[in-house]
Amino acid sequence: MLTLTQAKNQRGSAGEPLPDIFQSFAQNGIYIRQGQLTLISAAPGIGKSVLSQTIATKCGLPGYYFSADSDQFEMYCRCAAMLTGWRKQDIESSVLAGRTETIDARLSQSAMLRYDFSGSPTTDYIDDELKAYAMYAGRWPALIVMDNISNIDIGGSATDTAALEEACAYLHDVARETGAAVIALHHVQGTYNDGNQPVPLSGLRGQIGRVPEVVLTLHNASTEIEMFNGVNILGVNAVKNRGGKADPAARNTIRLDFYPERMELRG
Repeated sequence: MLTLTQAKNQRGSAGEPLPDIFQSFAQNGIYIRQGQLTLISAAPGIGKSVLSQTIATKCGLPGYYFSADSDQFEMYCRCAAMLTGWRKQDIESSVLAGRTETIDARLSQSAMLRYDFSGSPTTDYIDDELKAYAMYAGRWPALIVMDNISNIDIGGSATDTAALEEACAYLHDVARETGAAVIALHHVQGTYNDGNQPVPLSGLRGQIGRVPEVVLTLHNASTEIEMFNGVNILGVNAVKNRGGKADPAARNTIRLDFYPERMELRG
């Protein structure tokens, strides 16, 4: 039993935002905070993983990335493109040719970001991996990414919705117990699966927006001219934002420039 003052003094790093990666997020009061759960939801192929990996790679904090949805080759090539500025296809060619010394040296600078590629991790497995990380690093990771939440093997849940709700509640507990900023990736439902329109809070698959402190939805906001010029526009809506202005109807879109050749996001 604590007073709020006592609770504040025991919070550790909980509530501290991750370093700003995107100026447009800070300008709109969007912060991914330690000790909280952030959900990023979009149709397949829109950019959930690119956004989360950019944050994890460039925030400069120790992290753990559960990549249940993308394999080792894809994640290596994406991260290498982000850090080197090379084209992703050139990274891929270097990997296939066995010439990665320069790339590996650049990636070694983000060695405190560790990856796991289990396709259907259970909650016990995730707990064990995080404890192993803490023993190795001497602390919990500051950031944990689950890509994506539907891959968690909850076991015993009667429905898809119930499993998603349990997974969401579990990750929220992980954020509270470790003090890490937890980012979970998620899908949308119905007409939003085309990826070309803003996604409101009601568009989340399974309607699991109750637990996370922040929910960001993504869509392709590019025009034909922008795409012709080699840039895609990733539209971001903060449909839930417990610490700032929220946009549940997805009417106020933040634009991030996405250069897919180099896996580069700016905004």
